Amino acid sequence: MLSSKLRNNGLIKFLTILSVITVPLLNNQQTANADKATSRVTVTVPTLNVRETADISSKIISRVHQGDSFEIIQKRNDWDQIKLTNNQTGWVYDAYITSAENISGTIETFSLNVRERPSVSSSVVGYLKAGTKITIHSEQAGWAKIVSPSGLSGWVNEKYIARDTPSSHHTQPTAPTAKKKSSNTTELKVAKASDVPINTPSNQTGLMPNSQRSLKGKIIVLDPGHGGKDNGTKSIAGTPEKSLNLPTVEVVKHKLEAAGAEVILTRTNDTYLPLEQRANVSNQNRADAFISFHYNWSNNPSVNGITDFYYQKSSNPLATAILNQVAKETKLTNLGTRFNNLGVLRNNKQPATLIELGFLSNQQDDTTVESPQFRNNVAQGIYLGLLDYFN
Repeated sequence: MLSSKLRNNGLIKFLTILSVITVPLLNNQQTANADKATSRVTVTVPTLNVRETADISSKIISRVHQGDSFEIIQKRNDWDQIKLTNNQTGWVYDAYITSAENISGTIETFSLNVRERPSVSSSVVGYLKAGTKITIHSEQAGWAKIVSPSGLSGWVNEKYIARDTPSSHHTQPTAPTAKKKSSNTTELKVAKASDVPINTPSNQTGLMPNSQRSLKGKIIVLDPGHGGKDNGTKSIAGTPEKSLNLPTVEVVKHKLEAAGAEVILTRTNDTYLPLEQRANVSNQNRADAFISFHYNWSNNPSVNGITDFYYQKSSNPLATAILNQVAKETKLTNLGTRFNNLGVLRNNKQPATLIELGFLSNQQDDTTVESPQFRNNVAQGIYLGLLDYFN
C-alpha cells in the first residue's frame, strides 16, 4: 500500500515537471503559428480574381484591387489563400501580390535603369550604381518598386537586386545575378541584359535609349474564346478550353496595360457571347488590334505547335508579327499564319487575328500550356508582336 502511494506520488511529480516543460513549448508553437497566419500581402495589379480553390478553372468568388492588403492563411504551390474583408476566404495567384512589409536591398549591377512603370517600354527616370542601398516597396512580375537614399523612386528589374532582409513572400524566385568582369565588352553585355544605361566615353551621363516603344494610345481588344454553355474543346487532362482562355487573356491584359495600352475584354467571366457580338466590341471601340485566344485539338495526338488566322488581307501583318513573337517566347512549333473564314474575323472591320495556342490533344503541348509560366510567355510574345506590328 505504502509502495503504491510512493509510486503515485512519483508519477504526479513527473507529470508536473513534464507540464512545466511542455506548456511553454506549446505556447511558443502557437505563437509561431499565429505569426505565420498574420503575414500580409498587397495586390499589385488593377484587378485580381479571387477563386474558390487554388486552380485557374475554379469559380471566381470575388475580385480585389491594386493596393488592397490581405492576411495570408496558407500557401499552395503558386497560389495563396487570403482572408477577405467579409471573413470569406479565397485563393489568388501569387504572381500578382507582394509582401506588405518593406524590404531593403542593394543594387548588384554596375548601373541600373529606374523606370516610371514596370515595363521595359516605360520612361527612364534615372539610374542607380552598384552598391546603392534601396528600399523595396512592392513587386510585380519580375519588377520591384524602389526608393533610393537620394529620393529616386520607380521600378527596376528585380533580377539585379540583392535583398538584405529576407522577404516573407516573393512574386517569383530571384534570378542569379550576372557577375561583373573587368572587360568593357562584358560590361556592355551585362548592361544590355540588365536593362541599364550603357556608359561609353562619349556618353558618360546619358541614358540608354529605349529599343522598344510603348503601346500608349493603342486600343487593344482581347477576346477569350468560348465561355458559358460553350466549353470549347477539352484537354487530355480534362480541362475545358474556356477555362484556359480567360486566365491567359487576364495575364496578357496586365502586360499590355503596363505598356500603356487601353485594353478591352469581350468577356470577363464565364459567360457565353455570340461571335458577332465579340466582333462588334472591336468595331464599336475602333480597336487598333483585335486578338481572339483559343487552344487547338487534333485527332492525331502527335500534332503540336501554334498557329493563327486572319480574314482580311490587311490583317496578315498583325497575325504574322504576333505569331512569330509568341512562338519565340513559348518555344512551341510555329505552324504559320493562315487565311480562315471565321465569323469573329469576318465580321471584324478592325485589324484582327485569332491565335491557337497549342494542341490540348498533344501530351507535351498540354503540359506546357496549362502552366502559369506559359501564360506569362504568351503575354510577353503578344506584347512584342504588337510592338513589331505598330512599329
